[in-house]
Amino acid sequence: MYKKFFIGIMLVFFMFLTCSAFATEFYTITTATTGGSFYPAGVAISQLWYEKLGEKLDIKFSTQSSAGSVENADILRKKEAEIAIMQNNVVLWAYFGTHMFEGKPNKNFRLLQPFVPNAYHIMVDKNVNSLLDIKGKKFVVGRAGSGNVTVSEAVLAAIGLSFDDVRPEYLGQQEGLNALRNGVVDAVMAMGGYPVPSISDMMATPIRSFKVLNLSDEERNIIHQKEPWMLITEIPANTYMNQPEPIKTLQHVALFIVTEEMPEDVAYELAKTTWENMDWLRKASAIFNRMKIEAVDEGFLNYPVPLHKGAEKYYKEIGVVK
Repeated sequence: MYKKFFIGIMLVFFMFLTCSAFATEFYTITTATTGGSFYPAGVAISQLWYEKLGEKLDIKFSTQSSAGSVENADILRKKEAEIAIMQNNVVLWAYFGTHMFEGKPNKNFRLLQPFVPNAYHIMVDKNVNSLLDIKGKKFVVGRAGSGNVTVSEAVLAAIGLSFDDVRPEYLGQQEGLNALRNGVVDAVMAMGGYPVPSISDMMATPIRSFKVLNLSDEERNIIHQKEPWMLITEIPANTYMNQPEPIKTLQHVALFIVTEEMPEDVAYELAKTTWENMDWLRKASAIFNRMKIEAVDEGFLNYPVPLHKGAEKYYKEIGVVK
């Protein structure tokens, strides 16, 4: 009797292990606030991965909003998401355990693929004509825990200002832009791979009391010298409605980050499916027009944060990695 009972228990246990081994997994991409470019990009790419890989890998993909890059590093560390979109400076700080991650390095972070350059759209009241004009004014620096806050702080510091010199407002990008539209704040640090949907909406307003601030060459050079990860760039004319001239600004690079624990075959399939379906992604969102395989260059491959072995396998297949 006891023998039969024991055998029965073992069969149930074996069935449980078997079912668990083949259970559907759930992978989450953590992005940023819904008013930026990370979130819609995450929605599009998770849909692509689910359509192309869901059945093959038995994984369901989903997207979640967040405060942004800084929070994403914490979410990834806590294993509350499997993939994160993060800006390059925050990736480095989190990996080495510096700045707000002081003493807490995340050495299991791995590169999956580059995303797009994040251009700075410094939206201001029409009477603001330079970065120094923001002094003493209400400046939306980003939501607490976002990469926007790190950018806002670094930009101000480069020109000799700090958050003590402005009236910082810790709002998400969409909230901040709405506040500017309604005359509640004077400036917003908005960013994303252009065209940013929330900026497109703002620029389509017929009568506007705001504008995108054109940075001077001097401002851009000073900031780039102080923060080399911020690159000098221009947003082409007519990217947005009522924008006949290029916008002189800065940008940084965004990256898709995973952890070392992600299975090699999964990372391989994610990279392969992404790059082999860029037409699909570009139809889903114009943001992907600026995501190009050429960005998997020496700078990316020699980045201080290691490449995931699964992604490396794919890049070797296509001849990018020798």
